Amino acid sequence: MATFIIANCQFGRSGVIRPNNRPFGNVQDMNDEMVQRWNAVVKPEDIVIHLGNFAWDPTTAEEMFEDLNFNQLLLLPAEHDSAILELQTAGGLPTNVKVVNYIFEQNNLNATFSYWPMLEWPSKSKGGYLFHGYYNKKYKSDHKKKMINMATEFWNYTPQNINSILTLFDDKDFK
Repeated sequence: MATFIIANCQFGRSGVIRPNNRPFGNVQDMNDEMVQRWNAVVKPEDIVIHLGNFAWDPTTAEEMFEDLNFNQLLLLPAEHDSAILELQTAGGLPTNVKVVNYIFEQNNLNATFSYWPMLEWPSKSKGGYLFHGYYNKKYKSDHKKKMINMATEFWNYTPQNINSILTLFDDKDFK
């Protein structure tokens, strides 16, 4: 069982294609390709942490819960997550999908997770990483500051194994 991380998928949102320069002709192509890329790396026994903006509407969110591989999906809400919050309020989330706090910590990974980039985070003074998902080119990953932007646009629209990311960013030769 591995843990993967990704952010800002915005499944079902056609309005994200052009402004974020996504290489898809339409929302169906985007959804199909992103599901294919997700399922190529994430196995049914894996955990996925999604850092905000999962799906544009409840119907698309429910379709993605069915189509995507994962054993457990942890969703951190962001600015475009009314769909998952609506499903949560209505009791419509599958039992293996959980909405977690806006700021979420995993002590075993010495990491803090948030959609929003932050200058300070709980584990920073202990050398911990901040994984965030806010898509903006001015918030690119910075290994020296231990801030990793997991917006899907920066990672070829594919979830990343968190241990591989940590190994890469801990590499002293990585620039």
